[in-house]
Amino acid sequence: MERGVYSAASGMLAQQSLQEVLAQNVANATTVGYKQDKMTFRAAQNMALLRLTGASSRGVSIGEMGTGVQKDQTYIDWQSGPITTTNNPLDVSLASGQFLAAQVGTRTLYTRAGNLQIDANANLVTASGRNILDTQSRPINVAGRLNITIDERGNVLANKQPIAQIQIVQADTAQLEKEGDTFYRSTSATPVPAAQNPRLRIGTLEQSNANVMEGLVHLITVSRSFEMAQKALTTQDELLRQATTELGKV
Repeated sequence: MERGVYSAASGMLAQQSLQEVLAQNVANATTVGYKQDKMTFRAAQNMALLRLTGASSRGVSIGEMGTGVQKDQTYIDWQSGPITTTNNPLDVSLASGQFLAAQVGTRTLYTRAGNLQIDANANLVTASGRNILDTQSRPINVAGRLNITIDERGNVLANKQPIAQIQIVQADTAQLEKEGDTFYRSTSATPVPAAQNPRLRIGTLEQSNANVMEGLVHLITVSRSFEMAQKALTTQDELLRQATTELGKV
């Protein structure tokens, strides 16, 4: 009977973890370049069931009984998000597997959020204010320059003359981990290679691949599953109470 309590409790914990992931996705459904997280689960350790053939002997196996569910892993869904046209000369979207290099503190992180800006110090930055790096891993500064644009090869132009080139890398997404909502860090000791054929689509943005309506439907499903597991836990608790209070009177 206690196993029923553990199974129901594990179901509640699993649904709670899934709810947190879904809520994060819904919250970032309008975040440029966001990639949604997905979660998988696996059965908790199964228990072998044996047929008893005597007072102290163990008989043949008759199967297994599950003891609940547990979180397996959370992974990034790298499916491309929808492309929208903005006609902003500093907005860019990238080819599959390509990322912009940005300076975050003393580290180089990577992003697909192409809504770039010029900050108060005349640096080319992300929407969150992180410096975009050139091919020499230096911040791109356009002080004193006019008519700043970007071409499809990642060249930063002033009055149509190139002054820098954005560092665009071709990353193995299996070796990237999230850091924040739109930045990724490499888990490999090998430097992330430069993209051999960088192709930016100017005046467009890749939107989040999280669908808000789909996420809300999943959240409702998760909430109901949590309630069902909670009711099962309450039922098991009541059975245990009866077992300890009523059976003892027999």
